[in-house]
Amino acid sequence: MNRRNFLAGTVALAGQQQLLRNLRAFPLAAQSAGAPLATSPQNLLSTTFPESFLSANLVAPGAWHPYPKWSERGPWKAIPEDIRSAFIAKAEADRKDGWKAFLATTFLEFKRNGNRTHYEAYTFGRRAKLLHLVLAECMEGKGRFLDDITNGVWLICEESFWGVPAHLGAQRAGVGLPDVTEPIIELFGAATAQLMAWTKYLVGEQLDTVSPLIGKRIVLETERRILEPARDRNDFGWMGLNGSHHRLNNWTPWINSNILVANLILEEDQQKRVYEAARVTRSLDAYLNQYWPDAGEEEGPGYFSVSPMCYFECVSMLQSATGNKTGIFANPFIDNMARYILAAHVAGDDYIDYGDAHVHAAPDGDLLYRFGKTVHDAQLQEFGAWCARKEGWTSTGEGLSHILDERLVSMSRALPAVLEANEIRKAKGADVLLRDSYYPDLGLATARVKAGSAEGMYFADLASNNGRSHSHNDTGSYIIYLDGKPVVIDVGVEAYSRKTFSADRYSLWTMQSAYHNLPTIGGVMQHDGHEFRATQLHHETNDERAIFSFDIAQAYPQAAGVKRWVRTLTLDRVHDVLMVEEDFELERAVPVSLSIMTPRTVAVDPAGTLTLKLAEGEARACQLRFNAAEIEPKVETIKLTDAGLRDSWGNQVYRILLNTRGTVSKGNWKYRFLPA
Repeated sequence: MNRRNFLAGTVALAGQQQLLRNLRAFPLAAQSAGAPLATSPQNLLSTTFPESFLSANLVAPGAWHPYPKWSERGPWKAIPEDIRSAFIAKAEADRKDGWKAFLATTFLEFKRNGNRTHYEAYTFGRRAKLLHLVLAECMEGKGRFLDDITNGVWLICEESFWGVPAHLGAQRAGVGLPDVTEPIIELFGAATAQLMAWTKYLVGEQLDTVSPLIGKRIVLETERRILEPARDRNDFGWMGLNGSHHRLNNWTPWINSNILVANLILEEDQQKRVYEAARVTRSLDAYLNQYWPDAGEEEGPGYFSVSPMCYFECVSMLQSATGNKTGIFANPFIDNMARYILAAHVAGDDYIDYGDAHVHAAPDGDLLYRFGKTVHDAQLQEFGAWCARKEGWTSTGEGLSHILDERLVSMSRALPAVLEANEIRKAKGADVLLRDSYYPDLGLATARVKAGSAEGMYFADLASNNGRSHSHNDTGSYIIYLDGKPVVIDVGVEAYSRKTFSADRYSLWTMQSAYHNLPTIGGVMQHDGHEFRATQLHHETNDERAIFSFDIAQAYPQAAGVKRWVRTLTLDRVHDVLMVEEDFELERAVPVSLSIMTPRTVAVDPAGTLTLKLAEGEARACQLRFNAAEIEPKVETIKLTDAGLRDSWGNQVYRILLNTRGTVSKGNWKYRFLPA
């Protein structure tokens, strides 16, 4: 099976979806406020690729050929010269930097003090070096990087554990040092298996000239660490195979996408290859079966590229490895999963950043381009090309340098991106700014003044529940932009530590509702858990206005004494004003404080106006107008020490507190955001 079949084999089948879309047979949740699909497709992959089908159609060991190998020089020589030069220069710099030792005490930092970033920088850096060396060798074709590749492969094979310290909770010995007698499968061990498999696929014949034991060692280590436990165990939570009904997240498609690569390339027993491929389909079905019926991504844009996009990669590989004989990409739900990123795009490099995400969470543009091409969604294809040119594998200048400096890398994505660079660079690219989007099941609504323009007011609000994967206590919190620049924000998340995914998670300030754009009622904040949620959602939109309302009373524990708290956002498109109404009733009179987070400096007029200006750069100021007879404003400065948050917002953010003048048991507040 050749690369042309891998990339183009599903195009004719996917064309069915374009026809159906033209006939308006399927609604697209991210394009309008219309009704979404009734539910996610149930058992889609195991019914499309049943084990009997796999037995009859899965390519034989060694026969899967999705991309050219080192010896097939034509496609490698056709890669644009600037990309080739950048990869070779990076590989040369990596050679000079050398291979560093991993210390047990660095691994132990997570258990001892909660730090996970030091060891992760080492392990991600080692894998990035191997990727750079392999691709540089393929692009140059002179053999001068083979010894360095050998060293990288051998060092990785010698590691006690291919994953990261924070994920050792899955082993019986718990966090600390890895127990080499109990292989476990987590995100980065599986990603390492994928990298090792592609390394053998691309330059395996050349490594045999160094020593035939290198390729054998890759197979041996991947088999015992990843492929064997993947076949023999059902108890890893990410699998969804043990009958548990817990909610799955990005781990399921991300890990399966990497296992599938290793299985297709390295497994030499056809019966085992078929068996594991069938298990992958069932695991992915468990993930998709519980996906939001409106195709919304609950983990947000920050995890989009490793959740629905990894699902797409899995399906693409299954299609390729079975002769492209199914029409699975004609299913509109798969397209809708990707279209979520269009709804989540605010403007420029900014995306809705609810949960554990940063505001600059651009998708993998090269992959999104291929996705749009496969399902015949021109809007996705053009947006993917636009993103790829800014900071993808096919970008130029600083964008390409940024990709090469990234530590979390995937050969599965780099390979097709560089091999298709000429096509992607020539393709039409376009920013996409949807006027409205609404996901009634997930509870997400966005609205701007007009489609295709960032000018004017914009809002997004997630009125969901506080038990989502990677969620904060943020049900009903809005974000607001003016002319594509942030006014009211979701601060995001600090660097992951031991506390981030522990019982102490909600002791972190960035997770708390008091540091989102929400009320604190009698000193009581929102609570975490699926049962703490928004209710009575209502959405409507037309050319004059967009309205989104919901009740967040149930997002608070009983101690808050909330009978009703209906928040309504109304974007007046004619006058470019965003009105927020808070209609509430409490069991008893208590002080209420409404938090509003902003990166802008705040000038206070006690008569009822706050003027919010960008700390740096040119942009229109935004005013917040409120009833000063009911509300007394206070502004706090929060210094940011986390590097990721500083990258997003600068050295500090501000918390505006709209405090009641005394205690209240009910109210109907109306306040407005508008250009100054």
